[in-house]
Amino acid sequence: MFYETSEFKEWRSVFWNATRYEAGQVCYKSSEASDDKVLLIREGTLLVQVANRRGEKVSTEILVEGELLNIEALVDRFSAWKIPHFVQYQVVAVTPVTLYEVEKEFLLSHLYVEPRKYHQLFERSITQLIHISFSNFISIKSTQLKVAWALFRIIGKVGVVSSQDPELVFIPPFVTQTFIAQLSNSGKARTNEAIKELSELDIIARWKPKCRLIHLGHLTHYLKQEISG
Repeated sequence: MFYETSEFKEWRSVFWNATRYEAGQVCYKSSEASDDKVLLIREGTLLVQVANRRGEKVSTEILVEGELLNIEALVDRFSAWKIPHFVQYQVVAVTPVTLYEVEKEFLLSHLYVEPRKYHQLFERSITQLIHISFSNFISIKSTQLKVAWALFRIIGKVGVVSSQDPELVFIPPFVTQTFIAQLSNSGKARTNEAIKELSELDIIARWKPKCRLIHLGHLTHYLKQEISG
């Protein structure tokens, strides 16, 4: 990644200070975004939250190391990309987080000169947009499918592969039924029912508060079958 290059480390030491956040702190608000800087997640896990109709904060995405916040600042006409007041969001730390402020001009100038150092960064951003778009596509499908897709996205961001079986993936404790319901845009009762159904299909190998295991092979086979069907 570009932030591991000598150029970035040299600029960081001169111009940028890392900001540290503890779990539970708000790290970013779209309503307070800068038009000349982006934020690089150097360490930690964060949740993107929006307000629902009742004014409650709802988690809609996971962000991890190497991803950017305020990426809309990279476009030429930032003012045209300002997010409407009714879809503002905030980003909250789940674990201790370190963020770097990166100057837009630095990022763009180095991107033009050495684009290969940045391709992973933008590939991740494109993949994230594809995942979100697909979530919209299956929003009218069954809760079981939506929950399975949410688990797949979660695994890709924060899953930990079991040392005993590479097909089994641990998901962290903050991924609760409520969080999965929010990410899959499903009700809590239907989400709980879908979790039981996925357990019966051996997609969820174990579902305990301190030990949640997903069988990746069974999950991907199920998704492929349901989507192609």
